Amino acid sequence: MSLGRLAASVVHEINNPLSGILNYIRLMLRISREQKLDEERMKKFQHYLELVENETDRCSQIVASLLKFSRISKPAFGEVRVEELIDRCILLCQHKLELSNIRLESNIQSGIPAVKGDFNQLQQCVINLIFNAIDAMPHGGTLTLEGHYDSEACMAVILVKDTGQGIAPDDLPYIFEPFFTTKNQAYGVGLGLSTVYGIMERHSGSIDVKSQPGDGAVFRLKIPVF
Repeated sequence: MSLGRLAASVVHEINNPLSGILNYIRLMLRISREQKLDEERMKKFQHYLELVENETDRCSQIVASLLKFSRISKPAFGEVRVEELIDRCILLCQHKLELSNIRLESNIQSGIPAVKGDFNQLQQCVINLIFNAIDAMPHGGTLTLEGHYDSEACMAVILVKDTGQGIAPDDLPYIFEPFFTTKNQAYGVGLGLSTVYGIMERHSGSIDVKSQPGDGAVFRLKIPVF
C-alpha cells in the first residue's frame, strides 16, 4: 500500500524533468539542423546539455531509490547512516509534500554513528511516518525531520513531527496494533504503524509517540548504533 502511494507520487515527479529534457533535446536538434553552430550557440548547447544531465541524474536517483524501496528480500543487516537514510526518504517524498502544501524542515546532527539495520526496512519506517504526517495535515502544514545521537542510550534517534490534528488520547494506546486506524477504509487498513513497530522490534529498537489533539504528533524511532 505504501509502495503504491509512493509510486503514484514519483511518477509525477519524474514526468516534470523528463518533459524538460525532451524540450531541450528538441531545441538542440532544431538549432543544429537550421543553423551553423558558432561559438555563442555552442555555449548555449553546453548549457542545455548540463541541464539535461542534471535532470537525467535526478530521475535516475529517484528511480533507483524507488526500486530499492520495492525490492522484496530477506533482511540484510549492515551499517546504515542516518543522514543517508533521511536524505533518501526526502528524495522520494519531496514531490508529495509539495503537492500537499507541506513545508519540510530538517535538522540532522552531523556525525551520528552508524546504526545496525536493514536500510530498506528502516526506510519503510520513515516513509510510513511521513505519509501518516501528510494525511494528518490535509490543509497543509509543516513536517519536521530530526536526527541525533543519544550517547547515554547508545541510540540513534529519528523524529518525525507534524502540525496536524493530533491523536485523541483514547486512540493512543492502540495505534500500533494491527488493523487499528482512525482513517476511513479508502485511506488505509491500519497496518502502517504496526509494520513500523515490528521492524523496530527486529532492530532491537523502539517507536513511541507524543500527541495532543489539535497540536500535532511527534513519532520517535530509536535504533542501536554499532
